[in-house]
Amino acid sequence: MNRFIILMYHMISKPESELEIKYACPPDVFENHMSKLRHENFNLVSLKTIDNHINSGAAIPKNAIAITLDDGFEDNYTNAYPILKKYNIPATVFLTTGHLGASNNWMTKRGFPLRNLLNWDQIKEMSKNDIIFGAHTVNHPALPELDIERAYQEIKESKKTIEQELGRECNYFAYPFGLFSDQNRMQVRDCGFSLACSTRSGFNTAARDPFLLHRIEVYGNDPWWKLKQKMTFGINDASYSFPIKYYASRLMHRFFHEDTKP
Repeated sequence: MNRFIILMYHMISKPESELEIKYACPPDVFENHMSKLRHENFNLVSLKTIDNHINSGAAIPKNAIAITLDDGFEDNYTNAYPILKKYNIPATVFLTTGHLGASNNWMTKRGFPLRNLLNWDQIKEMSKNDIIFGAHTVNHPALPELDIERAYQEIKESKKTIEQELGRECNYFAYPFGLFSDQNRMQVRDCGFSLACSTRSGFNTAARDPFLLHRIEVYGNDPWWKLKQKMTFGINDASYSFPIKYYASRLMHRFFHEDTKP
C-alpha cells in the first residue's frame, strides 16, 4: 500500500516578526523546496488524486507529495503561484472566506503583523491554473470552542461561498489551528466534504480516515535538508541529531525485544 505525504505551508513571504518565522516561508526558500521536489524522486499530486485514491480506490504513485497552503494569504498569489506554475506543481489553498479581500485580523489580535488575504479575482485566476481551493471556515475560529450550531455554520458557509464564487464543488476542508472534536469531524462530513486535513504529523495511506488526513508542517526557515528529513520520518520538527536518536532507539528496542524472547 503506497503511502503519501501532504505538506502544509502558510505565508510565502519573508517574515516580518519573530512570530512569523514559523509560518512565513521566503519565496526563495519555497522555490528551492519546489525545485527539489520536482527534480528528485517525488511525484507531485493534487488533493483530487488523493481523494480518488482514498474514496474510489484509484492508484496513487509512489513517493506522492501534495502541497497545501492554509488561510489564503495574498502572497499565495503574488509569490507562491508563479513558482508553482514554473514547476508545474498542483496545490490546494484553504480559504478563510470571511476575510478574503481584507486581512488576517484573527492573527493580529495575537500580535502578528497585518497581512492581506487573497481576493476573488486572484482566486478565480488561480483556480483556472491547477490550484484547488478548499474551505478553512469563515472566521478561522477554534471549532471545538464554539457551540454546535455556530461551528456547523462556520464549516457550511465557507463551503457555500467558495462554490458560489467559483461555480464548482468545494470538496476539501482544513481545521483551523488543527483543532477539532468528534462532532466537528462529523459536521465536516455531513456538509459534503470528501477530505479534511489536520495538522497532525505523519504519513497517510488509503486506510487513513479521510476526515483526519495528516500533514507535515513546513516551517518558514526550513532548509531543504530539514524538509527532506521531515518527509523521511513523517515528523514536524527536524534536527541533525534526530536520525541518530531514531535509529539508536530502534536498535535498542530490537535488542531488548530479542533478548526477552523465550
